[in-house]
Amino acid sequence: MKTPDSRKEALDLLFRWFKTDHYIDHIINESKGNLSQQGRRFRDALIHRTLQWQRQTGAIIDKQYKQNKKPPLHIRILLLMGATEILHMSGTKDHGTVHAVVSLAGHHRAFVNAILRKIIQFRDNGSFSGFCNDKSIKPGIRFSFPDWLTDRWSIQFGDETETLLETLNQPPTRMIRLMTDKNRDLFLKDLNESGNYAGINPWRNDFVFVHSIQSILESDYFIKGHITVQDVSATLPEYFFPEKGVLTACDVCSAPGGKSAALLKHLPPESIVRAYDSDKERLKQTKDTLVRLNHTRFELEEADARTFIYPQSDLFLVDAPCSGFGVIRKRSDLRWRRKPEEIDELRDLQFDILSNVSRFVKPAGRIIYSTCTFDRDENFGTLSSFLDEHSDFELDVQPVHAPDAWKDPALPVLRTLPHRHNCEGSFAACLKRK
Repeated sequence: MKTPDSRKEALDLLFRWFKTDHYIDHIINESKGNLSQQGRRFRDALIHRTLQWQRQTGAIIDKQYKQNKKPPLHIRILLLMGATEILHMSGTKDHGTVHAVVSLAGHHRAFVNAILRKIIQFRDNGSFSGFCNDKSIKPGIRFSFPDWLTDRWSIQFGDETETLLETLNQPPTRMIRLMTDKNRDLFLKDLNESGNYAGINPWRNDFVFVHSIQSILESDYFIKGHITVQDVSATLPEYFFPEKGVLTACDVCSAPGGKSAALLKHLPPESIVRAYDSDKERLKQTKDTLVRLNHTRFELEEADARTFIYPQSDLFLVDAPCSGFGVIRKRSDLRWRRKPEEIDELRDLQFDILSNVSRFVKPAGRIIYSTCTFDRDENFGTLSSFLDEHSDFELDVQPVHAPDAWKDPALPVLRTLPHRHNCEGSFAACLKRK
């Protein structure tokens, strides 16, 4: 029986990605390969890095051959894979990469071999370093992003834009949240002894940096609900939770349940949290999360937040559907799959959700609006549109206990930026009924 080949599977899955509009995680999850666990890890890393860097590596590949005729798609993908390994994956050896990739090229072997060897030379003679630092080359090419995004963020972030792009190309920061102090010392001791401890988060000491998540998910600490996997930026809405007066709260876009759990932990014992989501499978994720974290005071219901008739409540949490740019480090193809017109569509969707929910907020009640994006037009644009048409709401005051670095200097909102705060990009604000 032939030994499964990680690169061959990567080629096949990438070919599907280029020929469809599916996200790569969906394609990988549907695959039924026979690779070992180590083989799958390499395959997935190669796929994600190839997609992430495809514009940059594609530009470099194009510089290496002089013929006008473009190679077939599967050969183009092989060249992208090989260039990615050579330029962006330090764990592989050049000769092994070239041999493995060329073996998949059929009658294009000589061509692929020649291009990959030119790319090795391009790296070794300093040309790659010069390419990456050449300001005359578009940042979208150097950092491998579509121009519409680099142009958009250049307007929003000015001189910080290239630092942002560079940060978004780095591996995501992995964090664990301690849900209780009960086993803190023992957990940190075990984490340190396993070699997985990477430090305490500077913004909150209940968040711990780790090198790997997989072993955490299999631990008793996780299974029994003492810890959970969460980025510190997910806590932004929590700073707006009222200290008193909330007996009924609704989380209208609740999956996967982390923010519903935070509500339950914060609110008094006599209160109840109603968690909703439009996707039945994702609602199950909410239930699984809340049960694992030992919560019981909740109700679940499938609902479309744009039209659902909610019970009158003191607090609504709207963790709204958004572009997801704040988690782009975890989703290698998001930069390529998102389209400019979708931003306006998402803003309209957020506005519709907020408008519907606003009908059910009790007097002096609140809506906490949050997203997992740092895009200013999405966040501030949605808030502005809502307040323009709902004069009975106003922005609540800036939360006192939030880290000062997360506070916006002009408005009482919170936001985290990957290049400034070493976490995901998120946003939160509180709308109070007058």
